[in-house]
Amino acid sequence: MPLAQASTVPARQPRLLEIDALRGLAAMLVVLYHFTVGYGAEFGWPGSPPSLMFSSAQIGVSIFFVISGFVIAMTLERSKTVSDFALSRFARLYPPFWTCALMTTALIAVTGFNPFHLTASGFLATLTMANGLIDQPFVDPSYWTLTRELLFYAFMAAAFYGAGSRRLTAIILGWVLATSAYNVLVMDQNVYGCRSGASCGAILLNATFAYLFAAGAMLHRLHAGDRSALVKITLVTAILAGSVSFWPVQGFQPMFAVKAALYVGLVGIAASGRVRILRNRPMIFLGAISYSLYLLHQVIGVYVISVLVERGVHANVAIVLALTVVLTLAAAVCFGVERPAQRAIRRFYAERRDGSEPQPPEAPIVPAVQGARLL
Repeated sequence: MPLAQASTVPARQPRLLEIDALRGLAAMLVVLYHFTVGYGAEFGWPGSPPSLMFSSAQIGVSIFFVISGFVIAMTLERSKTVSDFALSRFARLYPPFWTCALMTTALIAVTGFNPFHLTASGFLATLTMANGLIDQPFVDPSYWTLTRELLFYAFMAAAFYGAGSRRLTAIILGWVLATSAYNVLVMDQNVYGCRSGASCGAILLNATFAYLFAAGAMLHRLHAGDRSALVKITLVTAILAGSVSFWPVQGFQPMFAVKAALYVGLVGIAASGRVRILRNRPMIFLGAISYSLYLLHQVIGVYVISVLVERGVHANVAIVLALTVVLTLAAAVCFGVERPAQRAIRRFYAERRDGSEPQPPEAPIVPAVQGARLL
């Protein structure tokens, strides 16, 4: 598909409602892990532990990355220029991110509750989302995924706008093969931090999680009607690459490939529109606030739990109250900052680019079955 040269911001196309809802469920899996298993491992429970424990963070993050692959592939095909793509990502990510980072830092400054050892340099680095490249502490430890997301966006934009849509699948296949080889032959055990030449290289290449992003991108190609052999081969290769994704730490793990297939299946089913429960109002709401919820939950939620359990409140009650707090704050950021900022930034961009008229800032939310006809 040749790249369009039009100078206007592309009209916003419908988002897939079920994909949003699945992202919300993935965010909740991460939150519940940090409020149960994660809290116990970090601080211990002074009284009775929660009745339910959720070892679900890796599941949630993996689903995030598959969804990101799907959504970024879709966004690139709808963005006429690299500036349009960069603007859409900036407007979507940074205003709520800065807001949540400042809110979390304010809590740390006011209360002195700093369990993850935030420093001034870590705070400044966090504002770029690039802490993972320089091994600085994040304002909230959950932000580590954002560095990986930014690197994936940069890779995809360079491939798409540099080589064109038709070559993108082949480039992604090469990326999956190269990162798999890197994991086996070069990578060391510092999978999550830039603490050696090998680990920094792995982060720049997104070596540990390339298979998830790539699988999501290929899933979108299938969803959009590209049934070519190359797309299918790349998707299968990406899934199989999961078996060596954590090679330096765990060696060959076929179950990681099985899990990757399940994650891809979940996203594919959501995109197909066959899961009606994902269209109900609670799921729509959870999907809408999922990004802000992810950004806010860990430090603030853990603080609420700590204050309550230290005063004798049962862990179950403390977790419910912490969930209430972070869900409320996430909704406030989503509807008070995230969406208004997106509208304002898109309007500003459109009005100053060749005198073009501003486009609708938010894609209408539609069921995936309807959205599929528009891809």
